[in-house]
Amino acid sequence: MFFQRSKNKYKDIAPKIYQNIIERSRSKFFYLNMDIDDSFESRFDIIILHSFIIFYFLKNFSEYEKMLSQFLFDFMFNDFDNNLREMGFGDIAVNKKMKVFITAFYGRIANYSKGIDQIQNNKGDGTLNKAILNNIYKGKDKNTKFLNFFKRYIIKNLELFNSRDLKININERFKFLELKNSKFSIIYCLKKFKNLVFVSLPLYILFFIA
Repeated sequence: MFFQRSKNKYKDIAPKIYQNIIERSRSKFFYLNMDIDDSFESRFDIIILHSFIIFYFLKNFSEYEKMLSQFLFDFMFNDFDNNLREMGFGDIAVNKKMKVFITAFYGRIANYSKGIDQIQNNKGDGTLNKAILNNIYKGKDKNTKFLNFFKRYIIKNLELFNSRDLKININERFKFLELKNSKFSIIYCLKKFKNLVFVSLPLYILFFIA
């Protein structure tokens, strides 16, 4: 009975944690301050990065506690699936696109995990930097301050979660560290206006896959 109640609690909290990921991924900070292209693919990768931080934190818990990871994963990808169907895609198209999503997800999670593992084992930050560059910045040459920000952002959020009891993290929906105030400029508006699309998350992240 106790096991079932706890299992149901994890299942009930997963959508709230996912919503927190979505809310953070919407932050203009990443696109105004961190020079990230405001595109469908980039926003998808910001979602994956935040989900990775939570999944990595949960990986060292018992199989019972790691059920939360599975519930979160299931809810996230069920949401992607449902949105595709609401957009009018048929079964074949949905299955094709979901395979691409899942492959992209696991590839990114593996690269980020390897990067954090190497840092923790004093083997340098090259792998994590490469993962950030390839996923967040699509391989484009960027100022190292941006790579360093995301590297610190991942590590500091992991440290925050590790400093707290699992129950506290769950009750706070895995609240991430606060971001600095976003910069706003007319230059940004002029630069991004031609790419502006008025579609809300999570629907818009599905368009970048043809």
